[in-house]
Formats: sequence, C-alpha cells, structure tokens
Amino acid sequence: MSGMRIAIVVATEPGIKPLGLGGNFEVNLKRAARMGYDGVELLVGDPNQLNIERVRRLVKKYNLSIPAIGTGPAYTMHGLSLVASDKETRKKAVERVKDYLKVGKELGSPVIVGSVKGWTENPQNGVENLKSCLGECTDFAEESGTGMLIEPLNRYESNIINTLEEAVTLVKEIGSHRVRVMADTFHMNIEEKSICDSMMRAEEYLAHVHFSDSNRRAPGQGHLDFKKIIGTLQEIGYENFITAEILPLPTQYEAAKLAIEYLKRIMP
Repeated sequence: MSGMRIAIVVATEPGIKPLGLGGNFEVNLKRAARMGYDGVELLVGDPNQLNIERVRRLVKKYNLSIPAIGTGPAYTMHGLSLVASDKETRKKAVERVKDYLKVGKELGSPVIVGSVKGWTENPQNGVENLKSCLGECTDFAEESGTGMLIEPLNRYESNIINTLEEAVTLVKEIGSHRVRVMADTFHMNIEEKSICDSMMRAEEYLAHVHFSDSNRRAPGQGHLDFKKIIGTLQEIGYENFITAEILPLPTQYEAAKLAIEYLKRIMP
C-alpha cells in the first residue's frame, strides 16, 4: 500500500453522535485499533473541556495517530458561524476556532473548518465575512504553528464553499501554508462533475480526505468507485490519511468494520 493510512472519526465526549464512533472514548480507541485503523480523527464538542493529557495518553496506548480535529459541534450544537450576519456570533466563532487550534497545537493535528463556516443569508457578504474571520484564525494558526483544513460541504448543508475549486481559490487568497483544503467524497458526489478530476486539480492543496459512500454509509455500501478515487490520490502523490466519516449503520462498529475491511481489500 502507498503512504496513505486509514482513520475513523471518534467523538471525544459521550454526548456527541458522530459520523463514526460515539460513546466511551477509550473503548472506541481500543476497538478502532483492534480493527486495524491507523488513526482517529477527533470530533470535539467543547475544546476548552477536553482533557488533552488523557487523549494523548490513550491515543499513544493504542498506537494511533490523530490526523485531524473536527469542529462541527461549534455550529451544529452551539450555533457558531464564521459567516453569520451577527458580528458577535462571528466573533465567538473565531474564538472557538482558536480554541480548537490550541488543541491542535497540543496534539500536533490540523483543525477542520467545515460546518463552522455556517449558512449565510447573503452569499456575497458571507464570503467577505468568511475571509475576514479566517484571516484572524490564520494569524493564530501561524503563531501557534498548527494548520487549518477548509472543507467544502454540499449545498444542502452550507451555501458557501461547496466545491474543491472554491476551497482552493479561498486558500490561495488567504495565502498561508498553514491553510489547506480537504475533500469529502460524500459532498463531492453531490457537488462535483468528477470527483477524481477535482482532486487532480486540487493536488497542490489537498491535505486530508474523508471517505464515505454515496449514501454516507461505509465505503463499499453505495455506488462510488473507490478504487478509481484511491488510484487518483496515488497518482497525485497524496500520502496523508483517509478518514472514514460514515453513518453508524447497521451499527457503529459494524460500519467501522465494513469500512476498514473494504478499504484494505481494494488498496494496492
């Protein structure tokens, strides 16, 4: 197999229902490691409440890496948005992203900016607000020596930055090596003309990838051609993690098992 390794999303707090493994954090790390995962992408609800030493100890105990930190709950649970029309909400969103970046620094992991972009009533103002907020976050990322990953979401979840091309354009405008893009095959299946062509064009900026099938289930449970997608990633020299971000169906552990077994089977 190439330099690509496989991770799965794991929630750090029992109250969060992730597209991955939720519930008891240590049990989930143990199960993920036993299944053959190389890493866990952490979905963190409140970065200020996270026991970083415990996370570091447990991840090391089960010989796992942390390829990225998810920030979705900032928007889905707390309503914070970088494109909100309300200035105070944007300010709180920026502070929360900075809190995540502090965690990222401690754990040596980049922070995903996906759902926390939010939804805007005015796309033109939204883009300007997003750039302004990300500018502040980027300054902080550079000072703290950590990174951000801009994730395009499909049009039903966000109306700003929906394609890899839009994300790359944004990253170019930000102009920092600390900010890169990530791809998610579920969102791409909705928004991109060609998943593989879009990945090829984003080659220089692509730093993280989420895998889930066309129906958000484990790879192999829908109609996406993951052999071709993996071949494209190899072609562009992608050597970072592939993270399973999948519906917990039929159960979360069965989904996790389906994903790792399928991906290991089709990876060269």
